[in-house]
Amino acid sequence: MPVTRHRDVSEFPEPARAASALEGLAAACAASSLSQAFGHERRAPRGVRRFRSVEAADDHRQRWESAPADTDDTRGSTA
Repeated sequence: MPVTRHRDVSEFPEPARAASALEGLAAACAASSLSQAFGHERRAPRGVRRFRSVEAADDHRQRWESAPADTDDTRGSTA
């Protein structure tokens, strides 16, 4: 790839046009409706959890990932 040198900002080429805001909004809406078509939404429980070991934290994460998406597993092991 050749290197182009410019002595002044006025010599810079025009930047490529960005996609319009409506195209971005349409893409976001399509992605949102597609994710809703797959079923329940999955969110991590709010807050900060403290664990006594990395193993306890990993065990909690594995239980959360294996639980069905529609259960509210906000209780966690804080031991």
